[in-house]
Order: sequence, then structure tokens, then C-alpha cells
Amino acid sequence: MKRADEMVGEQLVLAAEDAYVAAEVNRDEAELRRLLDDRFLLNSADGTTSGKEELIGAILRWNMTGQTISERSVMIEGDIAIIFGTAELRFGNRGPDERVSEHRYTSVYVRRKGHWRMIALQMTPRSPRE
Repeated sequence: MKRADEMVGEQLVLAAEDAYVAAEVNRDEAELRRLLDDRFLLNSADGTTSGKEELIGAILRWNMTGQTISERSVMIEGDIAIIFGTAELRFGNRGPDERVSEHRYTSVYVRRKGHWRMIALQMTPRSPRE
């Protein structure tokens, strides 16, 4: 059974991740800069890595219409938190032309001065559903 402080810690990390998702969908550059650590690295499914500036630039160019996060679980060890989850990203115009991309992801957060900031993200495409 989880202690109350563990549950509060998990809620704070998930709140930071929810804020990141909202900033991504809304292409909120200021919020993205606040939530991504300066040492941030993205490990993409194609084997490339990119940093904070590259990710923010890409997000600002996207035509994301929405994102649904599910199946999240959180592990916290001191000032490091790891979130495992599933993300469904929607791009383009809503309706039949909308493109949906499903991924499993692992995001890593670091607590700096009492605030959780994403320091790493790994995205792996899921196989299409049958």
C-alpha cells in the first residue's frame, strides 16, 4: 500500500506531465521551455536523439489536434520520477483526414528546486490495431 506522501508525489509528477501534454497540443513555447529541463534528451524510435531546442522547434511546426494519454504508471526514487504510458497523438484536420499515431513512452522527470521537469523522453510506435 502506498504512503500518502508517495501518492502526493505521483500526483505532482502526473500534473507536470499533463501540463507538458497541454503545452504540446497548444504549441505553448513558454510553457514547454518551463517544463523541459535544459539537459533534456529525446530518444526517437529511429535511433536519433535530440535536445530541448530541437523538440520545441518540432512541436511548434506540428499541426497536432489532440493527445490522449492512458495506461500511465509512475515510479519515484528521490528526485527522479519515471512515467510509463501510452499516447495517442492526433494530427491534421479533425475528421477522416486526421492522422493518428499511437506510441508507448517512457518519460523521466527530475525535481529541481521543488518543481518536476522532464529530462528525458523515449517514444516507441505501437503496432496498428487489428
